[in-house]
This record gives sequence, C-alpha cells and structure tokens, in this order.
Amino acid sequence: MLEKIFIKNYKDTSNPKVRIKYGIVAGIFGIITNFILFIIKFIIGMMANSLTIIADSFNNLSDFGSCGVTILGFKLASKPADKEHPYGHARYEYIAGIIVSITVLIIGMLMSKSSIDKMINPQEILATNITYVILVISILGKLIQMCVYKNFAKAIDSPTLRATTIDARNDIIATTTVLVSTILMDKCNLNIDAYTGFIVSLFIIITAIRSLRETVDPLLGSPADLEFVNKIKEIILSHEEIIGIHDLLIHSYGNGNDFATVHAEVSSFMSLLDAHYLADEIEREIQEKLNLGLTIHVDPLDIDNESVIKARKKIKEILKNFDNTLKIHDFRMSASNIENHMNITFDIIVPFNKNYTKEDINKVLVENFKEENDNLSYNFIINLDRPFY
Repeated sequence: MLEKIFIKNYKDTSNPKVRIKYGIVAGIFGIITNFILFIIKFIIGMMANSLTIIADSFNNLSDFGSCGVTILGFKLASKPADKEHPYGHARYEYIAGIIVSITVLIIGMLMSKSSIDKMINPQEILATNITYVILVISILGKLIQMCVYKNFAKAIDSPTLRATTIDARNDIIATTTVLVSTILMDKCNLNIDAYTGFIVSLFIIITAIRSLRETVDPLLGSPADLEFVNKIKEIILSHEEIIGIHDLLIHSYGNGNDFATVHAEVSSFMSLLDAHYLADEIEREIQEKLNLGLTIHVDPLDIDNESVIKARKKIKEILKNFDNTLKIHDFRMSASNIENHMNITFDIIVPFNKNYTKEDINKVLVENFKEENDNLSYNFIINLDRPFY
C-alpha cells in the first residue's frame, strides 16, 4: 500500500530514482512510527519504574535516528558521478547501513551496563493493565515496520534496509521478552527486570555485530551474486564465436553501479578486426540488458593444432589426478629460443583453501608430463589465479 501511494512507478526498481524513493519512504515511515513508540514506551516505563521498558523505548529512539541516517544515505547515494568520484556515490548506502548497525550496537552496550547496575541495586516494578496494552501495541507496530522494511529491502536489494529489517525484528523479540518478564514480575512477584534487560541487550549486541559484518562485506569486496554471474555468462556464450570465458571480475560501487572485465576465448583464425567488433557488440548487449559496464579481453585459442590439444588434455589429466579442484585456461604452446625446447603457458585457478605454489605445480608436471617425441623438453610457465565467484 505504501509503495502504491507514495512511489510512482514502484515496480521499476532498476530505475535509480525509484530506488531512492523507496529508501526515503521507508525512512520517513520509520521516523514517524519510532518516535510515537518511543514517547509511549518511555512514559509507561517511567510510570512502571521498569528499566527494561525504558531501555526498550530508547532503542526506538535510536531507530528514529537510524531512519534519518537511512534517508541521508539514500539521498547521498543518488548523487551522480563527478570528477572526484567517477564511479558514483552509491556506496554511501553501505555507509548508512554501517552507521545504523553501530548505533544499534551502542544501544545494546548501554542497555547491558544499565542492566548490570540494576542487578546490583534492584528497584520495585509497578505494572498496570495499560502497561500490557502499550507493550502489545508496540509489538504490533514493530511487526508492521519489519514487514514494510523487509518488503522494501527485497524490492531494491538494499543492505541498509536489510539492516533496519533485522533491527525491527530484534525490537519485536526484545519487546516480547519485556512483556513476558513484566507479567512474571507482576503476577509472580519475581523481580527479573535487570536480568531480562541484560539478556535482551546481549541479543541486540550479537545481531548488531552480524548486521555490521554483512554491511561491511560489500565495501571490502564480496563475491559476485552467482545468478548475476550466470546471466553474464549466458549472454556472452550465446555468441557462437565465443569458445569459452574466464577471469570474470566484477567490481561493485553500489547497487546498480557495477563494472566487470572478462577474458573471452575465440579462434586464433578470427581476424583482429572481427574480434574487436564482436567484443564491442557483446559489451553493448550486456550494458543494455544488465546495466553492467563490461570490458572484454579477447584471447585467441589455437583450437586446430593437434599438439596443443594433446598437451592440454594431458596436463588436465595430470592436474585432475593431483587435485581435481584445479582448473586451467589461457593454454598456449610456443617454441623457445633454445633448440628442441617448447614453452607451455597457462593459468590455473586455485581455490582459496589451497596453498599451492607455482613450484608445487611445476614439480608435478615435470615428473608426470612426457610426450611421444622425447627429443623435446618442456618449460611450464604458470600463472596462479583465484576464483572470484
């Protein structure tokens, strides 16, 4: 309903203007609802002399501030590229998500300190029927918030709104815990307010750290989404001239602001002019369909040379027996300046959990590689790659 009322063309989520509108609407909605919840719970907490309810109200106040940060983050992220930032400003959204997560973390730490103080100096809790009504209303309000944030985050794939969704979920759990503990304290005469507040604060701290890690990952450079990678592969390999691709590197500067490079293998018999035209054609297609700035490096592949085919097959078998997780590409053979000497050059993709060196691979190949023509000796020129998706 919020989408339809406040966001024009709300289904066009690939449009940067629509995306920014999602963030601003979510932020304004959060500011209004969190401020109302803060005022109500703070008053009830003071009346009941409950640290847990007061702490929970200040958690809503922090959410109020976080929503302001969310709006600011989306506004800054919408700024166009300029001389100082040629790749745009979309990563401001990640920074906003970090600020939200840190704010929640600080609130959790302050809440834990207050709970420990109250364990040492317990105070009487005064709960009334209105206390229960307000807490239930608060839970329902946060449930609505969580649904809105989750829906918006999914629609535009926003790390900031995912962080606010997690925060709203935490508030539901925290306030539900407050409600249960208040009932126990009122009906069973058990003063567990401080202990409940401490448990809630630990939960808030743990989830804030997780949210912070998820928001920081894109800034450090997380692996590309596999579905996105497969779409790129599908488009490139749909051109029959392309034999294969490798070294696909995707760099994200914020949602919808991605750049990539890839090596595309073509027959060595293709002219340089034709290969260049093909690369340009694919780059334009990728830009139009996926909004991705792609640069293609063309690799000529000797696909008809029997010696090359045979040597490549033999090396693949050797590496498979050594470690079947290793993959090769950019395979080339060339005569050396030394008589009866042949250079074999290729790249090997080594998983991150493997620590092989060039010397390790070379030793295995030297020990196992033998061609029928014993008059030739071979020099292996190896480059180690890592998988990036």
